[in-house]
Amino acid sequence: MKNTLHKVRSSKSPNKQIKEKYSLSYFFFSLCLCFLVGFNVLLTAGFINRYSDYLQDYKSINNIIGSYDDSKAAFLTYSRSRNEDDLLAFQNANASIFSELDNSEHSMKADRNCIMMYRIVYQMLEHRQELMQEYVSYGRVSISEIEELNFQIERNLNLLTTYYIDYVSVRFSQYATHIKRVLIVGNIVLVVITIIAFMLNTTIYRDFMRTRLENEKQKRHIAEARMHELQMQMNPHFLFNTLSLVIRNIQMGEGDTAIRLVKATSQLLRKSIAVGNDTITIDEELELLEKYLFVQKIHCKGRISIKLDVRKSYMDDEMRIPPLIIQPLVENAILHGLKDTTADGQVNVSIEEKTDMIQVQVQDNGCGIPEDVVSNIMGHVQMERIGLSNLYERLCFFYHREDCMKIESSSEGTMITLYLYKEVE
Repeated sequence: MKNTLHKVRSSKSPNKQIKEKYSLSYFFFSLCLCFLVGFNVLLTAGFINRYSDYLQDYKSINNIIGSYDDSKAAFLTYSRSRNEDDLLAFQNANASIFSELDNSEHSMKADRNCIMMYRIVYQMLEHRQELMQEYVSYGRVSISEIEELNFQIERNLNLLTTYYIDYVSVRFSQYATHIKRVLIVGNIVLVVITIIAFMLNTTIYRDFMRTRLENEKQKRHIAEARMHELQMQMNPHFLFNTLSLVIRNIQMGEGDTAIRLVKATSQLLRKSIAVGNDTITIDEELELLEKYLFVQKIHCKGRISIKLDVRKSYMDDEMRIPPLIIQPLVENAILHGLKDTTADGQVNVSIEEKTDMIQVQVQDNGCGIPEDVVSNIMGHVQMERIGLSNLYERLCFFYHREDCMKIESSSEGTMITLYLYKEVE
């Protein structure tokens, strides 16, 4: 048993290592997914921003043309009206042209044709402004001369717009091709890495679950071995206490009672050996309990009254439980709770079937169990008195849960309740 326990403890380290590997592989897989999503989001955001920049530059070109048309219309209106307000509107429109040109200069520098035509247009607009200023101030320049210059400017503006649109189209096409290539290559690389991470994560997870399952199997085997060990302790424990009763009766000169005890005990032991050590039906447990109560009634001689109340109602299939689990409760009540009782001692055994369990209650009016003993029993602390502690351990191993026994004790007596569940986890 110790060697097996040592193996289970040793297996915790590899299990922990596999768990850490699984955590790292899961983190790596999650990181790959984040990179994959982030990569696509960043490239898409960059593409949208670049497209917005191209649209903004194209809008600037259109604004130059629009400001130029406003300037022509304002100058035509002023040339007819000679009004100061119309002159101010013309001057503002003319200033707007140069402002839009200054804003577009940076984007024009990247292309030789665009920057060349940009400078030509800029110089022609400056010359146009000088002619219009002379027309306004001195009237030396004719309208026809200004209109001829406007025609040349319009033609060059159209060429500038054409060059710039061609330039933007080529640059955007090149950028889109580059982004497409980066997206394809980058996604292929990231998807391959993510698939590798996923496969690694799946493999490590399977190893982790396999190791965990093996550990659970080892724990279950150890629990079963421990339960058998506890069961092996029960029969000698019962036999020792019964033989003590026989010896006590012989010492008191009650040979007939001792003989009856030996016969009843032999029947009880023969029956307990016949049912085996694993599990028995509730009816077989009740049969063993009745034989044991018969032995105790012979010994107590009316000093203690023992009552058995069994209520089985709607259970279809025979329920199986660990053997000899009710007997220790009665034995504890008689040998410990009522050991100093000379008369009017009571032990009431109640067995009641419920929907999901069978509830067993053994109650006595003895001296009670000390609080520290109850705490030790429910806390799985090893004790010299193995009866109740042994029983609680067996039930915990069998049902894989802690809520299978309850002890309520005071100076007026003790009531112990067992919960025998119909479904074992």
